[in-house]
Amino acid sequence: MNAARRHDRRTSSLADESASSHWAHSLCGLRLCAMLSSDLRYLDRMGLLRVFEDDGYQAEYSLLVLNDPAVEWPDEEPEIPHYRDRGDTPNGTFAGSGAGWIYVDAPGLDGHRVRLELHDEPPPAGELQFDEALETPYRSSSGTISLASVTSGPGDQVDLELGHAEWFRVRIALRREGLGERPGFHPGFRSHWLLQFWPDTAVAAPVWLARSEAVSSALLAQDLEAILRWTPQLPLQTSIPDLAKRLLVSEADVRDGLTAAEQSGLLHDEGKEPLRLTLGPAAGS
Repeated sequence: MNAARRHDRRTSSLADESASSHWAHSLCGLRLCAMLSSDLRYLDRMGLLRVFEDDGYQAEYSLLVLNDPAVEWPDEEPEIPHYRDRGDTPNGTFAGSGAGWIYVDAPGLDGHRVRLELHDEPPPAGELQFDEALETPYRSSSGTISLASVTSGPGDQVDLELGHAEWFRVRIALRREGLGERPGFHPGFRSHWLLQFWPDTAVAAPVWLARSEAVSSALLAQDLEAILRWTPQLPLQTSIPDLAKRLLVSEADVRDGLTAAEQSGLLHDEGKEPLRLTLGPAAGS
């Protein structure tokens, strides 16, 4: 990993409070894109505890991967998330999370700029200036998380200490920066990533905050499954409009995604109005 930097609020030397206050108010709700700056002064009073930055992450197989370096889970019924130990890591149309893992779709050959933040409370979203964004639960075992790769995992490195909490919510946001024309290269972009963690024992299904690209029904099917995997008590009683709002897609997209999910055995509907969704194929199918 290139140019990795860590900041810890409890050990950093911070500027005076008047400067912090000026920055916080002048950013009009603290735009998420401003959080990519390495200047942490204006965040001192925003609940920010720790930061890790990597300016040159290489996304193997076009995936941004974060893993818990050491996982051990108790016996429980039901397992949360469902399929906790199955070993798959679906990331759907953008990103997915589970017990000890986060996988994010990260195309692009140029180095990715990744910033991880730990907060003690939900950070303000402000005016989202990102192309893609979602919030999802995350379950921690060791109290740490690290950038990794598909084939090698995190090893022994620890990039961000999360502390003793087990249940978190994470906001995953992507902003693409156009690189323009470059001699000998196709026009490309650089990806700026912001992942913000905060403790949250109220496990709630993922919700999408920003989308910039059309979705395929096959990948949207994985997003629908992710909602169910993070719903402790199934079946989930919901509706097409509610799912469209949560997924930030059209109602037609939701119908296509549900059809694809049922055809592939990811979930089935126990009722038609309202929907009663549960994981896996219907009995006898």
